[in-house]
Amino acid sequence: MQIAVLGSWDNDLDSAVYEAAEEVGRLIAGRGDVVFTGGSTGVMEAAMKGAKSAGGTTVGMLPTESAKEYTLLGGYIDIFIQTGMGELGKLAPLIHSTDGAIAIAGGSGTLIEIAMAYIQQKPIVMIPFAGFTTDRIGHYMIGNKLDHRGYCTVDTAADAGSAVETLYRRLSSPVS
Repeated sequence: MQIAVLGSWDNDLDSAVYEAAEEVGRLIAGRGDVVFTGGSTGVMEAAMKGAKSAGGTTVGMLPTESAKEYTLLGGYIDIFIQTGMGELGKLAPLIHSTDGAIAIAGGSGTLIEIAMAYIQQKPIVMIPFAGFTTDRIGHYMIGNKLDHRGYCTVDTAADAGSAVETLYRRLSSPVS
């Protein structure tokens, strides 16, 4: 499977955020699946680092036409998809290319990615960190749905292990 790990590109987050992302990447790769990210620093780089530590494959979906042009380029990328579509433009191919997503902390870009995955009825699990998108969304959800349409369930998890377990449970079940 191809699993998206979504989150902030910031490099000054609490170490617990990076640790969670690295563990998520390691656990996904440990299942033999591919980690997809926006190819940037921060949460994305930590997830790819974790995947690589488990011998996994990583894909970075870049906003630029060349990796050399991308000033926020993360490390640990095996396959570069250079969209040339800008920061917002790269989000659609990222979500379209994956089977499900785990969102960790994050900001407005993560919010857009979560909404896109939700509309596409792809399983989404959020690991909330106070003050970030994954925490704030939880306060506005209707039950475990993002809106009245109820396209699919959006789960929250306390840690990396439970996030990965929940995502894979959702991936093996019909859309709910």
